[in-house]
Amino acid sequence: MKNQSSQNDYANSVVPENAGVGSLEIALVVIGGTIGFAVFIVAARIGGSLGASDAAKAFIIGSIILGILGATTSYVGAKARLSTYLLTQHTFGKHGAKFSNTAIAISLVGWYGVICNSLGQAGQQMLAIGFDLTIPAYIPVLIASILMVLVTLSGFKGIDRLALWLVPIMFSFIAFAAYKSTAMGTLQTTQYTTDFTMSSAISAVVGSYIAGVVIQPDYSRFARNKVYASIAVFVALGIAFPAIQFLSAMPSLAFANPDFIAVMSLLGLAIPAFFLLLFGAWSSNVLCLYSAGLSLATVTKRWPLQKIILGVGVVGTAIAFIPAQNCLINLLVVLGIVIPPLGAIYCLDAIVIKKFEYEQVPEIASYHFTTLLSWLIGILAGFLCHFQLVGISNISSIDSLLGAAFTFVILHSIKSLYLRLQR
Repeated sequence: MKNQSSQNDYANSVVPENAGVGSLEIALVVIGGTIGFAVFIVAARIGGSLGASDAAKAFIIGSIILGILGATTSYVGAKARLSTYLLTQHTFGKHGAKFSNTAIAISLVGWYGVICNSLGQAGQQMLAIGFDLTIPAYIPVLIASILMVLVTLSGFKGIDRLALWLVPIMFSFIAFAAYKSTAMGTLQTTQYTTDFTMSSAISAVVGSYIAGVVIQPDYSRFARNKVYASIAVFVALGIAFPAIQFLSAMPSLAFANPDFIAVMSLLGLAIPAFFLLLFGAWSSNVLCLYSAGLSLATVTKRWPLQKIILGVGVVGTAIAFIPAQNCLINLLVVLGIVIPPLGAIYCLDAIVIKKFEYEQVPEIASYHFTTLLSWLIGILAGFLCHFQLVGISNISSIDSLLGAAFTFVILHSIKSLYLRLQR
């Protein structure tokens, strides 16, 4: 049984202590997941909409929010040593978790397709600029997808090794491009696009990695030390991520042009930038594949994780042939509303209600309607804020999280009081 669980990367079981990794490795995996095409595009547009100073504030505020949430979900994962989808089964019920896990899986597979599609389009343009070579966009997509699937099939260890090699290379290139752009231009302090307000910019920053925060237990469950794992994730998201975003925005700010590909061409870095996009897509999409596979492994237990990952890769690649990148900004906003409540709810359930005593929990119920209702109310609160109807923080991601958390606490209190009165 132990060997079978190990081969399936502990998709349906607790990760044993002797399978743990260090906090630095956890941090590198997270940083690798944050460096990607979506970040380059969104950072450039936020910079164009807000100017250098306000863009930096949006990056910092959004990233600190992600850092706090990521540190919390990391602690829960490292303490429970369970995947996100086993945690949600305890929280939402055996059948209720299918709704939450499906939402996460759809977002991850869709995100995979968006990243691959964007990479294909960018690769086509950059190869035409750098080598005067015209190729169909699907060729970079297929090559990248094969690389992503191959690494993901080796499980967390493969993802860990990939991050160890790619993160220093990608960060060095981003820093070099930022340095070179400041020598050729001046950072814009005023807006030259109208894509974002401060509120929507912060929501987009949160939305750009909020799915990664919610699925953080998938990686932190391998951590040797739960406290260090939490600190590592906070540093990766709260400190490294805003630096990555600002460095990514600097070339566009220097040339007052939000088009990442055009700016890289002006810098004479079209070909290196293509490899940056390839590496970024590789390091972030393996996380999408792996976690989507884990989510489905809790539903289709007869299939080994490797076959599920292969199937998810095929579906994600098929989605990549649709112009999905046209929906990128809207997708980030929706993810920033729908996904955060899930993390808030399973963290509260683990820390406050179950106190991590999962082994003492009797058979998991089919549904926990209080948690499902809390999730729905959280989503409603997020959309009400997004459409500026009612708001608490004026940041839709935070409102959805707070709405779900408040509702969960209130409903659990009412349920506990009712049970006490019945005795």
